[in-house]
Amino acid sequence: MLSPHEIAALLLLGDAQDIDDLEPEQLDGLLIQKLVTMEHGHGSANAPPSPEKVGYHVLKDVRVLPRCSVCSAST
Repeated sequence: MLSPHEIAALLLLGDAQDIDDLEPEQLDGLLIQKLVTMEHGHGSANAPPSPEKVGYHVLKDVRVLPRCSVCSAST
């Protein structure tokens, strides 16, 4: 199961935002679960991590969650 911090890290990676503030522990968790990959070679020694196919599926599922009916009722 992903922690909230790992989900946030995956969202950052999926949006290709600046990942300088990404904590190594969060990235390690995503790498262990094979949700992201570190590109090596291709002429780029410092390529940023990018979501794997499974990571993109998680991003898709997270982004389409319906709004909580309990939360919207209280506003």
